[in-house]
Amino acid sequence: MCYRFAGVTISMQTFKDRGELKLRDLKTKRAACVLCFALMLLACGCARRAGQGPSGTSAASPAANSGQAVRVSSDDADAAEPASAAGPDGSVYVAWVEHRSNGAADVMLAHLDSAGRMGGTPVRLNSEAGKATAWRGDPPTVALSQNGVVYVGWTARIESASGHADDLYLSVSHDGGQSFASPVKVNDDQEPAVHGMHSLAVAHDGRVYMAWLDERNVTQPQHSGKAEGHHMESNRELFMAYSTDDGRSFSTNQRVATDVCPCCKTALAIGSDNRLYVSWRQVLPGDFRHIAVASSSDGGKAFSQPVIVSDDRWQIAGCPVSGPSLAVGADGVLRVLWYSEGHAGETGLYWSESSDGARTFAPRKLFSGGQVSGTPVLLNDKGNTFAAVWGEGGNGPSHLVTARLDVEGHVIEDNGTAMNNSELPTAAETGGQLFIAYISKSGDHRSIWLSHKSPA
Repeated sequence: MCYRFAGVTISMQTFKDRGELKLRDLKTKRAACVLCFALMLLACGCARRAGQGPSGTSAASPAANSGQAVRVSSDDADAAEPASAAGPDGSVYVAWVEHRSNGAADVMLAHLDSAGRMGGTPVRLNSEAGKATAWRGDPPTVALSQNGVVYVGWTARIESASGHADDLYLSVSHDGGQSFASPVKVNDDQEPAVHGMHSLAVAHDGRVYMAWLDERNVTQPQHSGKAEGHHMESNRELFMAYSTDDGRSFSTNQRVATDVCPCCKTALAIGSDNRLYVSWRQVLPGDFRHIAVASSSDGGKAFSQPVIVSDDRWQIAGCPVSGPSLAVGADGVLRVLWYSEGHAGETGLYWSESSDGARTFAPRKLFSGGQVSGTPVLLNDKGNTFAAVWGEGGNGPSHLVTARLDVEGHVIEDNGTAMNNSELPTAAETGGQLFIAYISKSGDHRSIWLSHKSPA
């Protein structure tokens, strides 16, 4: 398959002076906020102990504009891999995976109202206890329709000779996440294989889309290892499927790309015109790993020729475990946010946009330098600004950062969130309110927390 490059010849000088100034301001303000948030989280922890909800979950309500956090997983669970989505009523749904010492795992979902209050006890989605599977780069996915139907994508372990096969499922709830219909299998191959790094989106017309990385046609090497600290395995293929009957069945699986980075998350986004965008990290000759995007204007039946967003020159014989994030603004322009350590520029987060249906992309812009852990999050609440959420820290202590961006990717507000010993954030925005779900670590114990930031 051929790939076109968008903005291969990039003049970075236009953005360099402006980027360095933004970074100095951003990091100075961020450093000043760390102490403030540490004290805030300490106070929040005291409040949590005073107000435990059912099954050990916190029922405390965060104060408006405070950024306080509540624990959504039970106190005694080893909880990780969070995912979140906002409902049309301003509430938020958080999914995660609870791990057991024997390798068993369960997918859980909690519903919180617009004030961040828990709405009952979390619900387990996998009908057979312990059969779910996930890891830090491959969490569940959550999306809602305009009429409030809840969709959750997740994977379940299946028996195989290799011991590493799974199937991709979709669970659907019509009562606000209180109960779910029987899970529906999405992948249509019959032989055991790996299906993961999935993404989920619901169009305005109710069509449900899922994208994932697939190994049905991939032959794994006899030996695997690590190169330069990155996990190594064979490249995968990108597959897509859609449902036109509310997730009760899915279309024949369609292959969109080959030679896809096997440990990097996929992304989906839908424009107001129902154009579908799918993105992934493509492996190019020479082990260059760059972000690619394709689009569909016919409901996922056919896709455009994939385009490489930026020639970052990131060359690694391994896997970054970091994929792209997509958002379509009210202006119909597609924005892409991703992380790069390539030789073409500074290590950090980059932004680009396309105003022609992902046929071409503007030269990338650096808006935050330094090492980032996991896949960044980019959100748009039907307005002219965007929220970015990511984890920093590299190999050291981790913390979360948020920023408000304008339509051109310039930082216009550093929200200053810096939660130490926290990682792998997911976020949802509705009505100007930003909800951030993340993993909080205390020693070997992991739990899922939700931070709520109301408008000023």
